[in-house]
Amino acid sequence: MSTYGPPRRVEHGRVLIVGCTDAARIPLQVSQSADGVPQTLLHTDNLFDALGEVAIATAAEPVATVLIPVDVVRRSSANAPQAFRRVDPSVRLILLAESQEELGGIDAVADGFDEVLIEPVGAARLQQAEEATQPAARTIEPVEAEAPDLTTPDQAEDQPMQQLGDTDLVEAILTDPAGIRDRAMQLIVQQTQWADLALTEDRPQRDAERAGASADVRYGRRSFGVLSSSRASEPQLRPWADWLARWLALDRNFRDYREMAFHDELTGAGNRRFYEAFMQQSMPKAARKRRAVTVMVFDLDDFKHYNDQFGHHAGDEVLRETVRLLNSVIRKGDRVCRIGGDEFVVIFADPEGPREPGSTPPETVEQIAKRFQDQICQMKFPKLGLDAPGTLSISGGLATYPWDGADPASLLRHADQLALQSKKKGKNVITMGPGAQGIRGANDPPS
Repeated sequence: MSTYGPPRRVEHGRVLIVGCTDAARIPLQVSQSADGVPQTLLHTDNLFDALGEVAIATAAEPVATVLIPVDVVRRSSANAPQAFRRVDPSVRLILLAESQEELGGIDAVADGFDEVLIEPVGAARLQQAEEATQPAARTIEPVEAEAPDLTTPDQAEDQPMQQLGDTDLVEAILTDPAGIRDRAMQLIVQQTQWADLALTEDRPQRDAERAGASADVRYGRRSFGVLSSSRASEPQLRPWADWLARWLALDRNFRDYREMAFHDELTGAGNRRFYEAFMQQSMPKAARKRRAVTVMVFDLDDFKHYNDQFGHHAGDEVLRETVRLLNSVIRKGDRVCRIGGDEFVVIFADPEGPREPGSTPPETVEQIAKRFQDQICQMKFPKLGLDAPGTLSISGGLATYPWDGADPASLLRHADQLALQSKKKGKNVITMGPGAQGIRGANDPPS
């Protein structure tokens, strides 16, 4: 966290200053990017207008940093950091004070600020800002928070050149499938030099020679384990445990929201939004490697009749079992999506290509589709007490990029039209588009 070390410059993004129009009070750390490029500065008179600016900011022109003077915070009856986090959890919040005394009893870290900058105002400060032409070393006094910076001058020489900061944690939340745990722990070690710092499920058993302390990492009702080190006391560990708990809770919430946004709650399959996002990634890769990407759109024949006959609970079970069966027959790089009531899309995008140039893959898309079609006709539902195989069938269509569609929407539309043709042919039919037919294995029988 940047409060306990040199703040990270924003790479590129707009800087919003609340209730302050004096250029002498705009720190160089936020008015310039990491490469010395001046940032776009915005001004608002109050926190309400500032929240509006953050809310309407686009991904192309985000508000990366919000600078809030102490007097604005004191005049507000609301928790300013909490309000900004609800609008944009990644925004960088900086509390600005003229002196350490001006902070008074404000606990900026506990309130949710990322940094505290002590920037004296006056002619000398203005001259300093005007003369600075590159990212120069500037005095930034850390807030007197509960988690102290224990780095000594000798230890500082051993610090790695690239210090981690809050932006690294945000990046991990957004991009790292493993989450932020390891990066957050690394950041704490950088700031404290507690080399044996550990996050475990239970409190470690320590002997007399390894005296140390532990602190629960907990946010609300959520427990994330126990933070421990033989080099720290409990009062030293506690603020870091609270800090870590907040970041881990944010990471967990983001993953939960992402899961809800991109997956079907009933079956666990991807939804239409997942289909669009996955195809936007898969198509360029396929084009670079000259690979095909095939989608199969299908629905369950007469599913409404089955749903009405056995009830919605039975219908839900059929949908879940359909996805389970699909996941058991597709390849590692393929994906299953549910885009409607009983309408599904299978994305055949496995990167495993032919073993030799000109040879056929070990298993073709058509072979997988046919096998799934056969197995669903034999599917049983033990949980429902049903032993009537052959009551279900599917009708679908196969369309292949780039021949049958150049983008996710057109490919899906083409496959859907082919599925309608299958319905008209008497159901329990899979119709292949020209592109899918063109890449059929040499040993496959004609459809």
